[in-house]
Amino acid sequence: MKYSIEATTKVRRWFDAARDPEIDAEVAAIHEEVAEAVRAAAPLCLASGQCCRFRENRIRLEATGIEACRCLLLTAASGRGIGHADLDQAIEAGTCPWNIDRLCVAREGRPSGCRVYYCDPRAKELVPKLQRHAMDRLQAIHVRHQLIWAFGEWREMLRGVMLVAEADGILDLPGAPSSG
Repeated sequence: MKYSIEATTKVRRWFDAARDPEIDAEVAAIHEEVAEAVRAAAPLCLASGQCCRFRENRIRLEATGIEACRCLLLTAASGRGIGHADLDQAIEAGTCPWNIDRLCVAREGRPSGCRVYYCDPRAKELVPKLQRHAMDRLQAIHVRHQLIWAFGEWREMLRGVMLVAEADGILDLPGAPSSG
């Protein structure tokens, strides 16, 4: 299947940005700022996997296109890449495709939304504040590097970039026919 020039260009630029050491460092710095704020607030995490069970807990996790591309690249490089079947299974289950046995196996690549969300009721005010800060900073990266700004539900963003990337040969997905 072919996608529009606009969609292909947008996704290709996001992947290029995710591969660019300067932009990757900027995104990583935002994620580190979030981590520092989370450490300071010290919300309780029981490693229950509740945060990754979106449907069950009525969570809408949002991510940017760059974050989706970055996570796909980092997980593929670490041998934890996903294919369409993995994503389909996660969507059907209402979970994240990288939630294995209640643990995240995409820790380095996960988007800011994952990094700020905690089930701890004491974090109720912290979560939206940190997410807004991270999104504002991510949007600034898009503006600075003249990238199309887009964000959406995590798995929808993954699906969109995976479909275009696979069709255009930008990324080989596990379980997909090799483009090489």
